[in-house]
Amino acid sequence: MGVMKATEESLVRPQIQGHTGVLTLTREKTLNALNRSMYHQLVDALQMWRDDPAITEVVVRSELPKAFCAGGDIKEVRTAALEGHEDEIRDAFGTEYSMNAVIARYPKPYVAMMNGIVMGGGMGLSVHGSHRVVTETTVMAMPETAIGFFTDVGASWFLPRVTRGAGAAIDDDAARRESLAVGRYLGLAGVRITGADAIALGLADVFIDSSDVDAFVETVTTDGVDAAVEKYSKDAPESEFPARWDEIVATYGADTLEEVVRNAGSDLDGMSPTSLARVFELLTKGSEDDDVVSCLERELRMAEDTAVGHDFIEGVRAMVVDKDKTPQWEPATAAQVDEDRIRALVSEKSELPIRV
Repeated sequence: MGVMKATEESLVRPQIQGHTGVLTLTREKTLNALNRSMYHQLVDALQMWRDDPAITEVVVRSELPKAFCAGGDIKEVRTAALEGHEDEIRDAFGTEYSMNAVIARYPKPYVAMMNGIVMGGGMGLSVHGSHRVVTETTVMAMPETAIGFFTDVGASWFLPRVTRGAGAAIDDDAARRESLAVGRYLGLAGVRITGADAIALGLADVFIDSSDVDAFVETVTTDGVDAAVEKYSKDAPESEFPARWDEIVATYGADTLEEVVRNAGSDLDGMSPTSLARVFELLTKGSEDDDVVSCLERELRMAEDTAVGHDFIEGVRAMVVDKDKTPQWEPATAAQVDEDRIRALVSEKSELPIRV
């Protein structure tokens, strides 16, 4: 086994406080970037507490005020790919996506404290939950196209279902098409959004002051999540997304990726063309699906292919390892991407390895 070997090192601190299970991420140096060991630790705790009648709710939080979770440990995955450890890659993504599915189907309140940076895998650890708590410090994004990957962790489910405002419904075909277009904007361009934006887009539920995070969690453990929400929630600041909705739909609502790239202008400069195609096809397929687990199984098949491909290995090198910020994508343009191959991949699924 290579560098991705799951170890006993605990980067996730599980505690039971009253009737509440609390999971605290403690990997400070990487802003809680999730590695293979952490996926296993999180799934094990979530499954144990799910089946324990003494636990009435679960809270997931960070030890760090500035970050909930910066994503997955992509350097670790890249090293495994270079060393030919495809079994470890399958285990890492399979366990992570199983964790996302467990959260999405959790039968108890699942409270995610999304203060600070919440990106990539951090969104998978939070957005699928029942109570998604953001603050004025929250910065969310799915930035994978810049590193040659794709929007995963169930993004093919939740991005095509964003809303025009808090409480808005997606109740007809036209509204679904609009949500898909805005989801494309978030996924293709890796746009950063605030906590207020997340509330408006339906990616979060509760807005509180960052200074109240500890008190909110304490109230959950003593009085329950409803009491904490009633005591500490406040109106979110105004988001720019409802006002920009029609503009975004006009840009990202085209029928083909080439049209979207042409309309988007500089929004997509520097992104991996192959990654753009992967995201475009996955979001389209996900918008038509009726099951988050089905979307995750489709993403798992795509991850198995993407993680050993040129653009991911090159993208992580350029953006994270060497940091020269000049990835050499192959192919270099969206028009050159083999979209038929990607559509064929999107039609395939890999079964999640853990029961959900």
